[in-house]
Amino acid sequence: MPSLLQPKISAPNGHTNAHKLSEADVGCKKCTHGNKVTVDFPDGSFMFHSQWLHDARCDDGAARNALTAFCQQPTQTVHVESVQMSGSGTSATLDVAWNDGLSSKFPLPWLRVMATLVAVRLVEPQQTSEVPENKGWTVKSLEILEVSYNDLFSEDLDQEQLNDIILLTIDKILLPAHPGIIKIVDLPAPNVEDERNHINNLNTKVLKRLFGSVFVHPIRGSDQTFNVSSHNHDATRKVGLPNYDTSQVLLPHTDHAFYDNPIQVQGFYGLEGTSTNTWTSPLAALETLKREAPGSYSALCEAPMAIGRVSRFYGEPLYQATVDTAVTMKPGTCDQVKRMRWHPNLTGYLLSPYNEYKEARLAHQRFQEIMRRDTHQLKKTLRPGDLYIWDNFRLFHGREEVIDVPRTGVGQTVPEHVVHDRYRALCTARLKGRIDGDWLVHLPMPQLREMVQMFE
Repeated sequence: MPSLLQPKISAPNGHTNAHKLSEADVGCKKCTHGNKVTVDFPDGSFMFHSQWLHDARCDDGAARNALTAFCQQPTQTVHVESVQMSGSGTSATLDVAWNDGLSSKFPLPWLRVMATLVAVRLVEPQQTSEVPENKGWTVKSLEILEVSYNDLFSEDLDQEQLNDIILLTIDKILLPAHPGIIKIVDLPAPNVEDERNHINNLNTKVLKRLFGSVFVHPIRGSDQTFNVSSHNHDATRKVGLPNYDTSQVLLPHTDHAFYDNPIQVQGFYGLEGTSTNTWTSPLAALETLKREAPGSYSALCEAPMAIGRVSRFYGEPLYQATVDTAVTMKPGTCDQVKRMRWHPNLTGYLLSPYNEYKEARLAHQRFQEIMRRDTHQLKKTLRPGDLYIWDNFRLFHGREEVIDVPRTGVGQTVPEHVVHDRYRALCTARLKGRIDGDWLVHLPMPQLREMVQMFE
């Protein structure tokens, strides 16, 4: 397996030095009526609504009050009186003055990363340095990168160097350009009794190093793992729960699928025994489904299903259930996947309208069959000392069989908001002293990561 660590953090979306800004390559102008502003960047010209610029200004801070919230403003739009460039390179600003007396200095790097979302490109480039949208991986194309435990916990690193390694590691888990799974190597020997008792475990230690915190279970408490074992008291969890019944095949699934908001990052550590574990890329399976049965693709995206379980190993039964579709799109899009949710073992039935039921059921069956193909389902032998961490939103994990017993696997998870808060904090820290922090507050995470790359 290739090593994760590189001497330089690579671009998150394929952008190169062409996106570096220089004074000679930028310009601006307003239209005749002042309701549009065009900015010429090194890689192309983009036209913005002058009203959007007015709404987005952060010179007086990122927070709005009852007077400055854009939804409270008059419906009549403001117009630009003047625009000009100031400064140079990544310190350059677009200086805008409006007819209501307000003015603002927009950092040019901020404006460039936002342009792709909210502006219109005036001339489409003949060639682009952007990487095409990720469509997942198949078994033949997958490379699982390795991260050394020693690098994450080295005492020879200062905080900035450590943050660089952590940011690079999180990139490999979350960024669409990467498969979304890594293996932690060079782990120290575990304290077997502590691991069995759900405390002081390596999985939690690594995830907290990366993300600062882990999932807090409402009954189990903080920092405690869930253990999947063929013996001792953990084996009693298997009643009615195929996740914990090591004698059963556990089909590829989203962990915590029965929560309204599934966790985003999952780690699983082999403590003892061996098992055949599986991982699949649902994005690749979706592409195959779209190609082979377009009607089933639509039905899969739209059909709601009921997912639930009853846990009886915390004393009083814990009832957990939710309703969702298998595919959740990014806000404002109809074809860009944000998250997959899937758990055949815990899904009870579809909630499709009567006239759509047959097609929805067939779509689920086709999708499942595709994921179980040898081309799509990776099989790995999980041995003692193996620790894998993956993006639970775009990888499904399963267990095909237990080979050697006693077998214990130690699981730990990180919620979506914890993942994003940590990722944002690491990126914001790298921009300190370069971009005023108020401009970063509302910046979407992909654009924030891209802006960091501009200063590399």
